[in-house]
Amino acid sequence: MESHRLHGYQPRCPELFWDNGQGRYLCRLAKDPVHGETFRRALLIGKGCCAPLNPWREEARNRENTSDK
Repeated sequence: MESHRLHGYQPRCPELFWDNGQGRYLCRLAKDPVHGETFRRALLIGKGCCAPLNPWREEARNRENTSDK
């Protein structure tokens, strides 16, 4: 929801980016040095996955340049 407030609806959140070292997506909003704590609280980051049955959790991979965006 935070991304929608900043960017409007997007097919994919522009704040997500793939981190090769960690092998997962990270959120630029959560890493923001000024507002990151507020975003982390609003997005419930660190409170556990809200979609534990989502099959993509088992298939974490870089989808930046693929057709399954």
